[in-house]
Amino acid sequence: MAETNVLLAAVRAFADAVATKSATGQPAGAEAQLGGPFENLLSTMAAEFGIDASCTGEPTLPNRLGRPDFAVSVDGALAGYVELKAPGTGAEQRRFRGHD
Repeated sequence: MAETNVLLAAVRAFADAVATKSATGQPAGAEAQLGGPFENLLSTMAAEFGIDASCTGEPTLPNRLGRPDFAVSVDGALAGYVELKAPGTGAEQRRFRGHD
C-alpha cells in the first residue's frame, strides 16, 4: 500500500508542478513546461521500484528524422524514448503533421 501512496503522490506532484508552471502567465511553450516535472516523476517512480533510470534531453537519433524530448536509460542502457505533447493534444498519431 505504501508503494501506491508514493506513486499517487508522485503523479499529484507532477500535476501540481505542471499547473503551477502553466499558471505563471509568462509566454512559454506548453510542451516545454512538462520537461522538469516529467523528469521528477520518472526519477521518483524509478526510485520507488528500485530502478536506476535517467533521462537525456533531446537526444540525436542517427539516421532518423526528428528529435524526441527524452531518451530514457535504465541501468545505463537505452530503454526507449519519450515524446511529450502539450496538455490537451492527445496521442492519436494520425492527427500529427509537420514537426509533430
